[in-house]
Amino acid sequence: MSDKRDFVVGMLVGSAIGAAVALLYAPQSGDATRDLIKQKAGEAKDKAGEVATTAKEKAGELASTAKAKASTAAGSISSTVAEKTSAVRDSASGVVEQVKSTAQDLVGRGRSLMETQKQAAAAAVDAYKQGSQDKRNEMEAEVQEDRDTASTSLGSTGTAA
Repeated sequence: MSDKRDFVVGMLVGSAIGAAVALLYAPQSGDATRDLIKQKAGEAKDKAGEVATTAKEKAGELASTAKAKASTAAGSISSTVAEKTSAVRDSASGVVEQVKSTAQDLVGRGRSLMETQKQAAAAAVDAYKQGSQDKRNEMEAEVQEDRDTASTSLGSTGTAA
């Protein structure tokens, strides 16, 4: 845009210089030359106004274009951020589900292990009770046998004496 502006300014300055030189070397009277200068100055003024209006319109168009591009870029960035956020949220959700599943699996394995230990303890208690009962029965049988032996030996010594 700076190049275009420089070109337009150069063209206007060149036109003004050309008009001034042409007037100086014109074969006319002073009144006619002054009238011609006034006319050319008016034309230059009108031309400058047109160029200014055109430049203003172009600047407005460029500003609108820049604003639209900025808006599009902002929308694109916003969309990209939303997509990344969604991807991170989905990934985090997947990790949460995986951790939840692993935790449930560990709880199930813990319960299974506790049940196995409980059954083993119950079996050990039952085996102890059974062993105690067997030993008691065995000791009672020995005591009964010792009584029978003692009573037989007392009975035979009592009749022999």
